[in-house]
Amino acid sequence: MIDIHSHILPGIDDGAKTIKDSMKIIKQAYYNGVTDIIVTPHYMLGSDYVCDNQEKRKLVTKLRLYVKKANIPVSIYLGNEVFVENDMLQLKKDKQIMTLNNSKYLLFELPLNYKYNGLGDVIFNLECNDIIPIIAHPERYSCIKENPSLIEDLIDKGVLFQSNLGSFLGVYGKLAKETAILLLKHHAITFIGSDTHRESNNFYSRIDEVKKIMRKYISEDEIEDLFVNNACKILAKETIRPAKYIPFKKNIFGKWK
Repeated sequence: MIDIHSHILPGIDDGAKTIKDSMKIIKQAYYNGVTDIIVTPHYMLGSDYVCDNQEKRKLVTKLRLYVKKANIPVSIYLGNEVFVENDMLQLKKDKQIMTLNNSKYLLFELPLNYKYNGLGDVIFNLECNDIIPIIAHPERYSCIKENPSLIEDLIDKGVLFQSNLGSFLGVYGKLAKETAILLLKHHAITFIGSDTHRESNNFYSRIDEVKKIMRKYISEDEIEDLFVNNACKILAKETIRPAKYIPFKKNIFGKWK
């Protein structure tokens, strides 16, 4: 697995608190076949989570040294998970936030419980500046749970989507799990990430369990794309061409299928 979403950079958000905590998570990742991790600390304007790029680079350099000394063959890259803002592009220009591994791909999240009305303009502004939006864990947003077809317009606009390992395990509730599986069946997901915050999340040790669930709905090659191949293109700074999604419909009982 190549993990494009993690909170293991120590001491700057609600993830790992110390280097020791970070190393425990990285060891867990390595033992379960993870080869590369992009650390994506939160950036939330107006909160305590506003660590700038210069400080993040210092922390990731320190973390890489610890990984090297421990002789763990896991490569660490830097990015952000940004809480959506109208002026997200300006934050990028001001070097407050980072794309994934300094590529053209920017990971950001939406409000969990309400629809962000300015999203179309945000996406347009990013893409006009050659930045490809990746929206984190769509299965957790109430608006997508209620109406997964909303994702079609976003995909048509060029947005990519990353689902969480934990969503397929029911960690975020039954409806989030059902939505994740529905999005998977419709080929609306481009990446799987851990969104791990601490060792006790234990997501990496359950990768095979998640793959077993996925095999009921998609092929082995498609699973490999979600876990490795598409993320590899981020690291190589290549263009990703996601699978064509299947339009969403309701059955005769009004349930999304």
